[in-house]
Amino acid sequence: MSLATVYRNIVLLKSFGEVLELGFPDGSNRYDGNKPNPHPHVICVKCKKIVDPDLDSLEELQKEVALETNFIILNHRLDFFGLCSNCMAEKV
Repeated sequence: MSLATVYRNIVLLKSFGEVLELGFPDGSNRYDGNKPNPHPHVICVKCKKIVDPDLDSLEELQKEVALETNFIILNHRLDFFGLCSNCMAEKV
């Protein structure tokens, strides 16, 4: 399979809402098909592992932001950066 075919399929999956594209400041992209709706991520700055935490309070936070800013929130992205347990264990 060619790389062009892979990228065409990613674009198609994004258009169907089946994957969520995560762009990073270094220009790299990752694709999340586990939960294609907006959700928070915890990202290891060393190994780049990404974990999707389940936060019960996220919907309330979105409502609070909308009320405080008088915006209609169409989409959001919430990322936390740190070191995963495997990378912390390597430091010891």
